[in-house]
Parts: sequence; C-alpha cells; structure tokens
Amino acid sequence: MTPLRILGHLLRGRTTLWQLYTNVHWRTCEACLALHGRIAPRPDGFPRDGCPHEARPFPVWRLREHRELGARMAARAEAELRRRALVRQARALLATDPEGALRLLDEAGKVDVYLPEVEDLARDPALADPALRARVRTVLLARWKGKFAHERYERQPELARTEQERWGVRRIEELLA
Repeated sequence: MTPLRILGHLLRGRTTLWQLYTNVHWRTCEACLALHGRIAPRPDGFPRDGCPHEARPFPVWRLREHRELGARMAARAEAELRRRALVRQARALLATDPEGALRLLDEAGKVDVYLPEVEDLARDPALADPALRARVRTVLLARWKGKFAHERYERQPELARTEQERWGVRRIEELLA
C-alpha cells in the first residue's frame, strides 16, 4: 500500500511530508500526545496549542520508514497516557485499597517516574500512615532507579546519568521520609 501512497503524493507534486515530534512527559497535553508521530502533507497540518512540538520534514519516498517510526512514537505516547491513568487510579485508591494503589503505582513506574508527580503525591493525606508512606517510597525508588536502564537514558553521559539517578533517589527519600 505504501508504494501507492508514495506515488499518490508524488503525482500531487509533494516531495516532502512532515512528521510531528513532541516531548513525551508528564506535562505534555493529551492532544499533543495523540499527535506524536503523525504525518501530514504540510507543516501547518498540525494544531498549535502552546505545547513544545516540531513538525520535521522528510522525503516522501521514505514514507514507509516514517510510518514505522510513527507507530513507535504513538506507542510511547500511549504508554504515557496509560501511565497517567494508572497514577490517577492509584491516587484514588490510596486511602481505601493501599495494596491496589501500590500495584498501580508499580505498573505506572514501569513506564516512567516524574519527580514533580512524586512531590504532589507526597502531599496526599492518605500517606500520613508511615507504613504506607514507606511502601510507596520503596516502589517509587525501585522504579526510579530502573528507569535509567531504559534506552533513552543510554545516550546521556554516564556521569550525568548516575548523578541524575542519585539526585532523584535523594529527593524521593526526602519527600517520602
């Protein structure tokens, strides 16, 4: 199917297509996450809403590669949306079902752990119980440390990566002491 699409674009005089890139993290709006990796015939084919994102050009004959890349990008954005939903569910369960909340936080942590969210979580009245607070700390520390084994962190210099990990460990321990 892709060769026909390429031909269709070329017959319309298009030699360049555009793919949307956005930062996938806790602050990115859901609308931008839904567009991460999408392809359009023009750079203005994507809405502007204030989130930092960029439409990058690529030659139309590389459409197959960029569709595959777009599928990986969309999967990453979907994982972030799923992570957010898990954190919301965990927060709702903290007071009534701490075991369920811990399982959900652990599952969300497999995707990523963001310190601003940990700061917000640390203020939750349900974490007034020191035993629950310690268990949440254990789960989040394990997932924080594990996140630095993800491929995207391998590009960072080793010293920067280990210092970022240590700083986060100290911060989580401080927040959930």
